[in-house]
Amino acid sequence: NDKAAKAPDFTIQVLLVDDQAIIAEGIRRMLEAEKDIKLHYCSDPAKAIDTAIDVGATVILQDLIMPDIDGMTLVRFYRANHATKDIPVIVLSSKEDPAIKRDAFSYGASDYLVKLPDQIELIARIRAHARNYIMQTERDAAFFALREMKKQLEASNRKLQKLSMLDGLTGISNRRHFDTTLDDSLTSAA
Repeated sequence: NDKAAKAPDFTIQVLLVDDQAIIAEGIRRMLEAEKDIKLHYCSDPAKAIDTAIDVGATVILQDLIMPDIDGMTLVRFYRANHATKDIPVIVLSSKEDPAIKRDAFSYGASDYLVKLPDQIELIARIRAHARNYIMQTERDAAFFALREMKKQLEASNRKLQKLSMLDGLTGISNRRHFDTTLDDSLTSAA
C-alpha cells in the first residue's frame, strides 16, 4: 500500500473550462474512475468564474484558445477575483511552446499541460495542486481564527485589568489602582 498513491480524504472539485466538447469528454473519461475527483464542465468562458465559485473548485483546467475570451485573459481574471485568486489553474494547450508556457505562468497559471495529457500525469497533477490548495486554505483559516482569538483575548485582558482596579461594590478605584498610580507617579518624578 503506497502512501503517495493514496487518495485524499476530500473530494477534489475540478472545473474544466473548454469550448470543445470532445476535449471535455476525453477528460471526463480520464477522471471517471477516480472516486475522489468530481469533474464539472463549463463551455462558456464568460461563466467560468461564477461556475468555479458555485462548484467550489479546488482545481481549474483551463483551455488557452477559446472564442470571446482568450485563455490567458481568463487566467488573469481568476487571479483578480477574490474568490478564485488562489485556486490552482492548470492550463491546457495544444502547443508545446516555451514562450506560451512562460506567458501562461506570468499571467498566474499554476501548471501547463499539452492536451490531451497522459491520464496518470493529469490525475497526479490535479491531486498535487488540490492537496496544496486545500492545505493552504486550511492554514489560512487557522491563522485567521488564531488572529481573532488573540483579539478576543486582548479585549478580555483589558477588561480584566480595568475590573481589577475598581471596587466591585462602589465602582470606584481600589487600593490596587492607588498603588499602581503611586508607583507610576514616583517613577516619573525620579
